[in-house]
Amino acid sequence: MHQINLNVIDSTNVYAKQHSQSFPQGEITCITADEQTAGVGRFQRHWVSPKDVGLYATFYFTLPARTRHLSSLAQIMALSLASVLQHEGLKPEIKWPNDVRLHKKKVSGVLCETQFHADKVEIFLGIGVNVNLDAAMIAHIDQPATSLLLETGKKWAVRDVLKKLQMQFVQDLERFKKEGFTPFHRPFDQLLALKGETVRCFDGKKVWVGICHSLTEDGQLNLLLPDKTIHTVVAGDIL
Repeated sequence: MHQINLNVIDSTNVYAKQHSQSFPQGEITCITADEQTAGVGRFQRHWVSPKDVGLYATFYFTLPARTRHLSSLAQIMALSLASVLQHEGLKPEIKWPNDVRLHKKKVSGVLCETQFHADKVEIFLGIGVNVNLDAAMIAHIDQPATSLLLETGKKWAVRDVLKKLQMQFVQDLERFKKEGFTPFHRPFDQLLALKGETVRCFDGKKVWVGICHSLTEDGQLNLLLPDKTIHTVVAGDIL
């Protein structure tokens, strides 16, 4: 894995998109920053990125354009982090599609951006993890959030978290290349937050209200609507 570490950057995803042509092809390039001044999540939400207390990274790589289940890559990254946290004795859950939570509070978010070409697709897979953010820093986040520090009462080495995440994601990506999302369906479903609860889900155009029912085989969300029909949300966000 090719590693690039930056001190201060607006966004690791933006940097990756600006410099991807200079990255070695055929391998993953991981861009990390000690601090982001304009980090963003899904739907252009601001991602609080204070210096030296969080993990801010973008994984850049290419895949064949006809790769199955490309839209599920962000979920693979969320599952990779959840696996790391489970190995550390924590009990994560995933709020569909890719927010990792501890005790119903967000600890990590994932943003996947793509650029399609004739024969390949460039993947810019960004992840932010609240590692050592204290309560005062967390207070600046506009939704219920937490950090590994607050959950465990101890400081974590950001570099160690990154290394473990890289190792897990490389393993998961290799399996994804061969089998798509299918082998990850059950592990993800077992960690699915809000299952059985009534939720509001925005698909970019409309807000759907229904019971968080299940996942499709390729990672989309099935909502059980009040009229007892199933509506599948291909891409969206639970509000």
